Amino acid sequence: MVGTYALILAAGKGERFGGTTGKLWTPVAGAPVLLWTLRAFQSHPEVNHIVLVGQQSDLPRLQQIANHFHKVSAVVQGGRERWESVRNGLEAVPVEDGWVLVHDAARAAVSAQLISRVLQTTRETGAAIPALRLPDTVKWVDEANIVRETLPRERRAHGERWQLMAVQTPQGFSVNVLRSAYGRYDSRAGIPTDDAMVVEAFHPVTVVPGDPQNIKLTYPEDLARLEAILMGGGETRTGFGYDVHPFAEGRRLVLGGVEIPAPRGLSGHSDADVVLHAITDALLGAAGMDDIGVLFPNTDPSYRNADSAELLRQAWAQIRERGWSLVNVDVTVVAETPRLRPYVAAMRERISAVLQAEVDRLNIKATTSEGMGFIGREEGIACYAVATLRR
Repeated sequence: MVGTYALILAAGKGERFGGTTGKLWTPVAGAPVLLWTLRAFQSHPEVNHIVLVGQQSDLPRLQQIANHFHKVSAVVQGGRERWESVRNGLEAVPVEDGWVLVHDAARAAVSAQLISRVLQTTRETGAAIPALRLPDTVKWVDEANIVRETLPRERRAHGERWQLMAVQTPQGFSVNVLRSAYGRYDSRAGIPTDDAMVVEAFHPVTVVPGDPQNIKLTYPEDLARLEAILMGGGETRTGFGYDVHPFAEGRRLVLGGVEIPAPRGLSGHSDADVVLHAITDALLGAAGMDDIGVLFPNTDPSYRNADSAELLRQAWAQIRERGWSLVNVDVTVVAETPRLRPYVAAMRERISAVLQAEVDRLNIKATTSEGMGFIGREEGIACYAVATLRR
């Protein structure tokens, strides 16, 4: 199946970073650097699969962390050099023509907007990389810290103006273009330091605007800046959702996208999934958008008995298009019957798949009303949801 693959390169030695932990396993705001990177691609709606490439000694724990990301389709051993790791990762990508994004795992602050920008131009041209103009003068300096040469940031060549730029990842390519370039590359030309260096001899590589916050964790002093970007970079909003439906005979009971054995279901125009309806409204509220009733009106016959998971998926796609990513969702279901605790794990798995998010970003609690009110009389089920988004 043609799709978009992200090759996450986690096989570097990190010698300039130092320490014994390894930079990708160093915690930033409570989570390893690698986890932040994987979250960015896991939550991106246009990325279908992730191939994680790492050192042989790290493969067991890479596989362990990959188990929490359903988009990770393979964990692959890397090579001695970066280009060898990419070549190994490509072996886990199907031969059908598609798209591949190659990204340094140490760039944990990559934004959804940058991924989309690179991917859009890749689809148009076959090869695209993000880059930033250099604001500072660049010099060659020897081992004694003596300046040997100043590099011009701009020059004229072939009647054109060229400029030096600092290149980032992810770098995007047609799978066939990248695979063909690696097959034809002559290593005697030098060890490639990025994938564009391999491709540019055989296929034009287009530059798109990079992101100043897309920094690469290289030295220990980079940690503080990375944490500031991850925790403070972007607006955060919270939304609240509530839904309630009465019981009805002859209906399936669907909660959190999971069908639950019960003598009665809930009455509603769609499948009456109060959990997904409350979550959808919470997410829409956090994004400042219209509620679920406006997006999917019950006056529209096309939504009769609709799968609420599909409605949530459509709403989430619109929210993502506005630049929002998920921080977390917290849900409380209030029901006297049936007992919901045995189904909570399945609900979390189902919702996380719909939102393309890690399971630990979804929390679901079930409680009763202690026999009071319409819920206590077993007339229906209610649900409350709180969602937090970050732009």
